[in-house]
Amino acid sequence: MIIHQPELLNREGYAILHARIEYDRQPAIFPEYLWYRLPEQFSRLLSPQSDTFLIPGLLAGMYLEEEIEVRGPVSPKLAYHLKEYQHLLHMRFPKLVSPVNIHYARLESLPYRPAGVGTTFSGGVDSLFTLIKHLPGNQAAPGFQVTHGVFIEGFDILPGEDRDFRFLQEKYERAAAEVGIELVPLETNIVSLIHKRLPLSNFYGPVIIGAGQSLAAGFGKFIIPSSWDYKQLQKKAYTSDPLLDPFLSTETLEMIHHGAAYTRVEKVEQIADWETAQKVLWVCEFHKYEKDTWNCSRCEKCVRTMIPLFALGKMEKFKTFEKPFKSNRDGLWWARKYSADRVFSKELFPFVRKHRPGWLPWLRAGAALGTVRWIAIRLTPGFVRKWLRRYGYFVNSNDAPDAYENPEISQQIMESYDHSPA
Repeated sequence: MIIHQPELLNREGYAILHARIEYDRQPAIFPEYLWYRLPEQFSRLLSPQSDTFLIPGLLAGMYLEEEIEVRGPVSPKLAYHLKEYQHLLHMRFPKLVSPVNIHYARLESLPYRPAGVGTTFSGGVDSLFTLIKHLPGNQAAPGFQVTHGVFIEGFDILPGEDRDFRFLQEKYERAAAEVGIELVPLETNIVSLIHKRLPLSNFYGPVIIGAGQSLAAGFGKFIIPSSWDYKQLQKKAYTSDPLLDPFLSTETLEMIHHGAAYTRVEKVEQIADWETAQKVLWVCEFHKYEKDTWNCSRCEKCVRTMIPLFALGKMEKFKTFEKPFKSNRDGLWWARKYSADRVFSKELFPFVRKHRPGWLPWLRAGAALGTVRWIAIRLTPGFVRKWLRRYGYFVNSNDAPDAYENPEISQQIMESYDHSPA
């Protein structure tokens, strides 16, 4: 597999950082071009390094078991750590990825270290928790105070969902300005490298860090919000945690994993009184952006976020939920989406017992009914699931093989190659 020299393309008010990818054996539905796109006013942040394409590209190489040749500049520090990083990935996922050799045309780092501090700004609990902990009023160390939030299209929001992305971008830009940081809207097709091959829920780490590395010309630190706490990380392997993420640092951009010392309900409690979180919190699995209440309030993520908010007596302050909990009886809604195998469900009961003990019988009833539903779903035959898909059940928005591609941007890149000098 060859990762060609990154190139920069300016089109219609956007800057596109891209690299062409060649494979020894061309797999089906693999992208020919990897790209990151952002508004031209942020082009100063884009890095000429190949690090940003190598980090997620390594997943594809390890999955395909192809040696990787990188023709653009790569950080010597990153190259040094990638052997050990591959060993850890293989140890955690031995059936999915295998170590491969990497050949570098040039090992060199950026000649300067930027001062910016970036973090992801998705509007979720993890993201908002990390942000509030790194604002000047809460973070005493100046070098760790966030200056930029990165809002990514092509991860939680699919590349083709432009209207949804712009809707939230407008809300997030105002919120970011209110807390004194700049929002960087970044689009990418990087997930298409692993889509339908490696589970994104396990392999999201290099995707997020690759996005951070794309902005290495402006960031000296990039802070990755934790999705899991330390107890959960002891039981299950992922590709983003305090051990793995620092391996993907360079001489000029330090990768920091933050928040694993807190459970999800503790994070909710920390942001419950923050006005910014109350205005922009987004946890919903089903995107509905016609109005300001863009959390459906009925999916599993919405319900398990509303439970601690209601237990704390803060539910009415969060304006982004379409049908917020208003009484103890509403806890029965948990039955519709309760999953016995969701690790976050277990931490809710002790939290409610502490903050709203009178609500526990309703939640237990919801969980009991939900367990019956969960067992029924697990036992549903494949042919029944297939039949129910025509009515919208068992359907995911990212089912399509090209769900993480944007044909328009890829076409612009291809045309730039067609018109470039031989």
